[in-house]
Amino acid sequence: MPLPGALLTRALVSAILLSTLLAAGGEVELPQDPLSGRHVFISKGCVRCHAIWREGGGIGPDLGKVGAGRSFTELAGVLWNHSPEMLDKMLEHKLPRPTFTSAEMASLVGFLLYLAYLDEPGDPRVGERLFREKACVRCHRLGGSGGNVGPPLDRYQRYISPLFMAQAMWNHAPRMTEQMQALGIERPVFQGREMTDLLSYVRQTAQSPMVTPVYLKPGNPQRGKELFAEKGCSRCHAIRGEGGSVGPDLGRQPLRRNLTEVAGLMWNHEPHMRQKTQELDLPLPRFAEQEMADVIAYLYFMALQGEPGDAMRGRRAFERLRCGACHAVGGVGEHIGPDMAQSQAVRHPIELATAMWNHGAVMAQWVRERDLPWPTLRGNDVDDLQRFFLSVQQQKQDP
Repeated sequence: MPLPGALLTRALVSAILLSTLLAAGGEVELPQDPLSGRHVFISKGCVRCHAIWREGGGIGPDLGKVGAGRSFTELAGVLWNHSPEMLDKMLEHKLPRPTFTSAEMASLVGFLLYLAYLDEPGDPRVGERLFREKACVRCHRLGGSGGNVGPPLDRYQRYISPLFMAQAMWNHAPRMTEQMQALGIERPVFQGREMTDLLSYVRQTAQSPMVTPVYLKPGNPQRGKELFAEKGCSRCHAIRGEGGSVGPDLGRQPLRRNLTEVAGLMWNHEPHMRQKTQELDLPLPRFAEQEMADVIAYLYFMALQGEPGDAMRGRRAFERLRCGACHAVGGVGEHIGPDMAQSQAVRHPIELATAMWNHGAVMAQWVRERDLPWPTLRGNDVDDLQRFFLSVQQQKQDP
């Protein structure tokens, strides 16, 4: 089943559909194929029940409009929580229940988490107002009218993603700031979808021959990690405690905004960052082609890793969820299901979440036969349970 056209367009425009691959040691690697989550969504039949921005099935909720959680494992927990309801719908509509490998589950979860990060089309009417209010018209010509201080903006008609314009603004920020100060223009600040709306107005108003649209390629988190170091970002910013402390730790400050909002935040904070780099005698980084998209993809991916699980919290979650009614841990408890401390699924939280989903139908039947409530996961439960099971396993192995 092919991907709906508009969904593919948005994926290419936004460039951030991201998958997660699990390394042999249970660690999460930066992805090789940023679009693989899309293929899982289609091949496993998810698109038959769920739409993405109104394109796809209507049995379940539109996944482009609902929140996806704060981390990979939190969303995996959401899938578990709705497992009985989804099973009923699949039986009702005679649809097969898919099973996943760990890599497929991670890839699917990554795809769903990034839907909230994508840029939906902007509103050109709002963009027209912003073009005036933010004084863009005083410096830039567009559609045959406007100022001549800066370059005309008609050239940006061919760019579908506003990130191209955001990157150009970042690169020319020092010069733009000087010109605005000379003209007594207040430096604009961008909130929410404003950059997207502004580009939509530019694309609608530009007077230029028909041009071939230019899409942004998928952001490459692996390359973004390299650029984060090469551009000197790590000298001021840490990622989960590794790096500088001049600015905030970007691995522990989740990016709860879409691609363009993050670019807008970078623009808004550029004067402060430029001041700090001057104080430290560091060059302010510049970006070319895909580089800003790659760096943002890397930062967004790292922010979705979640915090490490806690074994004590996991023990409490195990008791709260009444997992012991079916499962032993290290030989202690019931043996209806596997001993969780001996299961290979405890190597990584995503592997645990995958095993839970794949066996969800059997578990749902067993729970219903005994009139038990379905255990509802919340927050960091999957990570905490994994750490609890792994800690018992390690204790059994230690002499």
